Amino acid sequence: MIRAYLRASTNEQDSSRAKQELREFVKSKNLQIASFYQENISGTSADRPELDRLIDDSEDGDVLLIEKMDRLTRLPFQVWETLKGRIKAKGISIVVLDQPMTHQSLSNADVSVSAIQQALTNFMLDLGAAMARDDYETRQKRAQQGIAKAKREGRYKGRPVNAETAQKCRTVNLLVSDGETVSAACKAQGVGRATYYKYLSAQH
Repeated sequence: MIRAYLRASTNEQDSSRAKQELREFVKSKNLQIASFYQENISGTSADRPELDRLIDDSEDGDVLLIEKMDRLTRLPFQVWETLKGRIKAKGISIVVLDQPMTHQSLSNADVSVSAIQQALTNFMLDLGAAMARDDYETRQKRAQQGIAKAKREGRYKGRPVNAETAQKCRTVNLLVSDGETVSAACKAQGVGRATYYKYLSAQH
C-alpha cells in the first residue's frame, strides 16, 4: 500500500501541486496512492501528528511516498536517525520522487540484489537528510547575519509592531525553513526584511 506524505509551510496551492505530481508519478508505474497525509509544519519539527498517523496506519511492506527528502526531514541527523528507525521498524519503504534509486521499492525487483540496493538506498536517504538539514542551517545562519547587518545599519528597532505582523513573520520563517529565500518570502507576505530580522532576533 502506498501512503503519500505532504508537508508544506506555504499554502494549499503548493500542496495541490505536489499531490498532483505524486499521483502522476504513481500512475506512470500503474499503481495507486491509497491515502494522503498532509500537514503544515516545519520540517525541523519532530512533532508531526500526520506523519505519526501515517506510520501508525502502515503495515509491513507499505510505501511512504514523498516529493523530496526535505518534505520528510530537516531534522538534526540524530533525530532523523530516530525517525528513520521508527519507519524501518514498521517495515515501511521510503520512496522519494526526485531520487530514482528509491523507486525500486515500487517494483518486484530481484531479491538477490535487494541487500545491495537497500544499502545504496539508505545511503541516498541519509545523504538527502543531511543536505536538507545543512540547507536549513545555512539559511538560518544567513538570517542571523541579516540581523547583524540590520543592526549595524540602524534598521533594527525592537519587536514587530503587532500580532498580524508577527504572524506574517512566522510564515516567512516557515517559508525560509523550507528553502525559500528571505527576500522572496518577505515579498510574498508583504513584510520588510528588517521587520523579519527583528522578529527573528526577538525569538532568540
